[in-house]
Amino acid sequence: MPVYNGGRFLRAALAALLSQDYSNFEIIISDNASTDETAAICQEYALADLRIKYYGVDESKEPAWNFARVYELSRGEYFMWAAHDDIRHPQYLSRCVEALEQNPRALFCCTGVKFIDVEGLDVTDAFGAVTLRPAGATPLARLRALARSTYWVDFYSLFRTRSLVGTRLRREVWGGDVLFVAALCLRGEVAEIPEPLFSYRLFFDKSGQDVAGSLNVPLSWIHLTLEMLKNIWCSPLGFLEKAHVAWMFVIEFCIRNKVVSSYIREEGFSGVRYAFTHKHPLRALAMAALAVVPFAGTYFRRARQRV
Repeated sequence: MPVYNGGRFLRAALAALLSQDYSNFEIIISDNASTDETAAICQEYALADLRIKYYGVDESKEPAWNFARVYELSRGEYFMWAAHDDIRHPQYLSRCVEALEQNPRALFCCTGVKFIDVEGLDVTDAFGAVTLRPAGATPLARLRALARSTYWVDFYSLFRTRSLVGTRLRREVWGGDVLFVAALCLRGEVAEIPEPLFSYRLFFDKSGQDVAGSLNVPLSWIHLTLEMLKNIWCSPLGFLEKAHVAWMFVIEFCIRNKVVSSYIREEGFSGVRYAFTHKHPLRALAMAALAVVPFAGTYFRRARQRV
């Protein structure tokens, strides 16, 4: 549990973890120099339950560092990031462990999700997000699920610890959590539990720009697409399969996913200018090519309709 100033929801998140019917686990809390009551709450719970290990730092560091730190401190066969404001069903761990033990080829296990607001009320139907689980039989099917989604929460799944070896934990880019999950989806199978055992808390007063600012990364959907293509290129797939998956992802993510397509249109060439300003000409050219994809898709769609 990487945390920074999470005092408002921390007790509920810890209580949900401690109520799991699977008891053989440890909770590693890395406090990124919080200034609220987070430290006091963590120390209170650590004294009450020896499974909780609390680590703090005197000076705040990058959020990506804090997420990587809890993994580096872990010792278990399985590993899970737990946000300080989300809630897990009491059977979350037992069901996920069972699913992973039944399928040795699965690198991680994800479950259905419901969305809650700051008061803990279920707003899944009102929110209307598309959250497809990347649990298809092939890398193509798994990446297609990610490309068609409009909200991604599988970063908070239960992973085999060994499956994370060699992955890039510190991706200081917009959508780094999606890239992390995609890298695993390209390497192996994914187990799925359809029931919504995971409650993800939404903050409707926060925009995408607010989230990017809290992570200290620029908000760029085009850059995310480019990094995803790098993911695919660096995967263990064969050349033709890489090309097929990459083509599919661009079409599904940049054109057919209307939410993402609108974000890319709105972004325009601002990301290209940012890349040129920071002396990355090749990245700027690649981002420029991706920036026109949604417009090209609209042109061909209208032409086909006229025909």
